[in-house]
Amino acid sequence: MNKSSSRGLKLTTVIFAVLVMAVSAILSNTSVADDMDVKTAKIAQSEQ
Repeated sequence: MNKSSSRGLKLTTVIFAVLVMAVSAILSNTSVADDMDVKTAKIAQSEQ
């Protein structure tokens, strides 16, 4: 019983985190795209 309840809690936390990320992405639609471009550019530079 204890394991299933902790699993449910983790699942709820994951769903909540995804919802928060989705809402923030919707609210700052263009800035998220800009951030992604900057991050991918930085990652590409650091790999070289």
